[in-house]
Amino acid sequence: MSFVKIRKLRDLELIIQEIPGYRSPKLQLEQYVTDANIVATAVWDAYMRGYLTNARVLDLGCGTGRFAIAASIMGARHVVCIDIDNDAIIIAKEHAQKYGLNNIDMVTMDVKASALMRRFDIVFQNPPFGIWSGKGTDIDFLKIATNYGNTIYTIHKLSTLGFISRKVKSWGCEINVVDKVTITIPPMYRHHKMKKYKVEVFLARVECPRK
Repeated sequence: MSFVKIRKLRDLELIIQEIPGYRSPKLQLEQYVTDANIVATAVWDAYMRGYLTNARVLDLGCGTGRFAIAASIMGARHVVCIDIDNDAIIIAKEHAQKYGLNNIDMVTMDVKASALMRRFDIVFQNPPFGIWSGKGTDIDFLKIATNYGNTIYTIHKLSTLGFISRKVKSWGCEINVVDKVTITIPPMYRHHKMKKYKVEVFLARVECPRK
């Protein structure tokens, strides 16, 4: 278990900010560091609702492990962190060890080809938006998430809110917008010419009937 003590949302956000981004980000995987505030908001919302107590958690496309580590710190019993990029998994492992977390399993695996043999209480994800990874990747991730859990915290571009809401409802699930924010992305790739890029996103909590 973690030796980190969190008393308020801001404490959690500061811990998450210490988890670094990618050493060699890969454009085709749309690797951007998930904003610390939105990670903290999602995990804190789950914590305040009592969802994390003794919970089994899946971080789908976990990157450097921000959701996974935060969920573990806030009381999850067991966390599985899955990402296709082993370089990212290595960073996640390093920082799980730094915070004394021994209940996180890090798995290098393609989310789209995953075949986990269990379900989870909560799924956290910040899926690729489909700009470089292929149109519809965000929807693919979300659909896969519903196969693994009944409660999903997910991040998407604000411009897709209507479309994603209709998709979620067509699956028999409910969607609640937890937050709408503008995130700032620093220049990371060769095609980036500006000092910073701003993207409007929303954080949603998706609730699906138990399978």
